[in-house]
Amino acid sequence: MRITFILPGFSRFPVGGFQVVYEYANFLAKRGHNVEIVHAMFLPTQVKPNTKELAKYLLKQSMLKMGIIKPWFKLDARVQVINKGRITKNDIRVGDRVIATAWETSEFVNTLPKECGVKYYFIQHYETWGGKERVDKTWKLPLKKIVIASWLQKIAKRMDENATLVPNFVEHENFFVTKPIEKRSAVVSMLYSEHAVKGTADGISALNMVKKKYPDITIKIFGVYDHPKNLPEGTLYYKAPSRNQLRNDIYNDSSIYLFPSISEGWGLTATEAMACGAALVSTENGGVDDFGVEGETALISAPRDPQGLYLNICKLLSNDQLRIRLAKKGKQLVMGLTLEESGALFERALE
Repeated sequence: MRITFILPGFSRFPVGGFQVVYEYANFLAKRGHNVEIVHAMFLPTQVKPNTKELAKYLLKQSMLKMGIIKPWFKLDARVQVINKGRITKNDIRVGDRVIATAWETSEFVNTLPKECGVKYYFIQHYETWGGKERVDKTWKLPLKKIVIASWLQKIAKRMDENATLVPNFVEHENFFVTKPIEKRSAVVSMLYSEHAVKGTADGISALNMVKKKYPDITIKIFGVYDHPKNLPEGTLYYKAPSRNQLRNDIYNDSSIYLFPSISEGWGLTATEAMACGAALVSTENGGVDDFGVEGETALISAPRDPQGLYLNICKLLSNDQLRIRLAKKGKQLVMGLTLEESGALFERALE
């Protein structure tokens, strides 16, 4: 099949939703499909860009061409990539399947002629930050829907829409145990994000409380931003760590991984940390539902509740047997989340 993915622009730094699309593109290319990825920065269905936005895009394009910006994900050589500023219907090739990957791109895909292929909507979150009423309308568009998590499938059902569930996966070739779970010291890790929905402020509040009770604890935080100024004292910060750093220096050194999101489509970093043997402390954020079982594979508390996160972290720091049990069961669960299985389901959904 000739399959076209349409992403909302391109990102200089790792983004979970983009990564999942890139993984499926590689998988489908290896399966013999003709795959193209279109990074569509400015869509005709969106507000027209201003001069500053256009200039910023052109600068990124120049930096990419000159090699100043290095791609953070390695795409299969057979995957074709097109970067477009202003995009029109004429920029989308004739094909068999065309896939929107975000609410913005779903509006555009809906306008495409049938020659571009059967239209799909790959839903990775309930993206209400785009405006709930407008986003809800995209769920009602006549596009075939694929969702990454069971909570998203439930939303589709409430809207009387059919949606095929294709759970996300873990890159097991990159994320695995290298340090025995039983021998880990008191290290807590967390992703730092400036997006409010990620709950970073709540996570930092919880970690500050933990640091007061356990001053010898080590805190490791990573993200794509420059070193934040508001981290707990003594925090080790890793900017844009490589997969090797994530696996060996952060996840495998952690006894606990903190996942404080207010709302999450899935939570790739949480499953990566679990695959590396960290016990999960999470909010009930939606995305965690498919791998975080309270008292079995994780300790779960309400979103926007730093105190709840703090208490659960303390529970694991004071009960090593519980921490080890959760970590081992969590690792066992996510071992079943493979690209091979999810890729086959994704391919089947397209057929």
